Amino acid sequence: MYLDLIVALNFIVNYFLLWLTAFVTEQKTSTARLVAGSLFGAAFILIVAWPTWYPLYTWLGKTLLPLSMILLTFRPRFFGQGLLLLFTFYLCSCTLGGLVLAFSLWGEYPLDFARGIYYLPAPFLYYLLFFSGVLIFFLARGLKPFLVEKFNLSLLSREFEVEIGFCGKNKKLSAYLDTGNMLREPFSGLPVAITNHTVIREMLPPESGRVFGNGGEMNWLLWEKLFAGNDEATKFYLIPYHTLQGKGFLLGFKPEKIRIWKKGRDLGFSQELIMGVQPKQVHPAGEYDVLLPLEIWRSACKQEGLGL
Repeated sequence: MYLDLIVALNFIVNYFLLWLTAFVTEQKTSTARLVAGSLFGAAFILIVAWPTWYPLYTWLGKTLLPLSMILLTFRPRFFGQGLLLLFTFYLCSCTLGGLVLAFSLWGEYPLDFARGIYYLPAPFLYYLLFFSGVLIFFLARGLKPFLVEKFNLSLLSREFEVEIGFCGKNKKLSAYLDTGNMLREPFSGLPVAITNHTVIREMLPPESGRVFGNGGEMNWLLWEKLFAGNDEATKFYLIPYHTLQGKGFLLGFKPEKIRIWKKGRDLGFSQELIMGVQPKQVHPAGEYDVLLPLEIWRSACKQEGLGL
């Protein structure tokens, strides 16, 4: 196979893997950046013509190349985001390579290994790459909901801050991104962030303290009695929930404004959400005040063009 065909084939495979990484992680990027990252990776094959560049065949070179491709293609803003993209790219690459290798064992063509690289003859290699690529795409498509909801942001969940405004009062709270928080207000469909009454009690009517008690169960009969016929009652929601520990209702309200920071960076969040208030702390040791739903981070990323 001529060197130009090898470079072109590597470019196509790199483009597919980078595109698949963006697809799985819901990371936004441009076609130009995908092309740039793919070309950079394809140029790596040119070292075959220069034996003196052998150190790039080592694990150091094979680590720096994908890292450079990820930085060039996605320009991650956070360390955790870059680590996640790199891991996903490696996962897609190893899966594709493993499928090609497994399918090649069924063929009649010899499989050569030299200098850390497997060699397969054309056009057999084209067929293997095509069918392996189709298979891995459908695998990624089927597993994507699980990957996004349960794993995608596990490295990005800490060091958030949320500022909310309600009834003319503002407060800034520490927050944690809970990828398992899928709670929504049933009528509006808005996502629900969960907090504790103690940390926002100054933003709520004074009478609400009696309803929440001392961190025990909500006294809904007292709430109805205190706020019956009160115009302020229309600002609040009753949100049903169901967890492994049981089910019940949260008192909710919609902040008039909300801002979200990640490590001091304003994420430019402009969507709406409901704050669900519970009597107990959201973290036993009080390390954070709010449990953010996954939808909030995703919306904020789309606002900035990060797309996770």
